[in-house]
Amino acid sequence: MRLLERMRKEWFMIGIVLAIAGAKLEPSIGMNGGPLKPEITVSYIAVATIFFNSGLSLNTEFLA
Repeated sequence: MRLLERMRKEWFMIGIVLAIAGAKLEPSIGMNGGPLKPEITVSYIAVATIFFNSGLSLNTEFLA
């Protein structure tokens, strides 16, 4: 049970390790022209998502 609790607490680090391992095993997925289309997703979708999340975290009193 302690292992499951630890995994729940460290879910982000486990996800990072799995993403790195996946990239090491199959790097062609993230290459230009690959299925993830990083030339589009990183340039537009990721940047827009970061700005959107930053906007959501602003205090509404500060905006007024």
